Amino acid sequence: METNKRACFAVVAAVMVNKHQYNGVYDYQQGKHITVSSSNVETNTPIFWDYNRGGAISGNTQGMYDHPTSSHVSINVQGSRVDCYDYETSSHITFNVNGNSVSAYDYETSSHYNYSVN
Repeated sequence: METNKRACFAVVAAVMVNKHQYNGVYDYQQGKHITVSSSNVETNTPIFWDYNRGGAISGNTQGMYDHPTSSHVSINVQGSRVDCYDYETSSHITFNVNGNSVSAYDYETSSHYNYSVN
């Protein structure tokens, strides 16, 4: 999953687990804050706006449509773990949410990534 898209989906994962509204994410890999607004978070159809990539992410708790890349991402929430499949890259990514901290393992890059949502 592309770097900025992965950071945005860290927010998606945190919303899916915590059912809390967030306004952004700090990406430790990039060393910067990215503004991602979330709304409608207490329902099964949250909506996100990624200001960095200039587009919406919409859908439901089983899958989201990433408008900036015109691609689908399937989602499977299991407690604090969110397993995703990115159809754009045909790869899996797993997010683990612990409060405001989100860690990710991207199978495409075989790497771990860390985020803080706020």
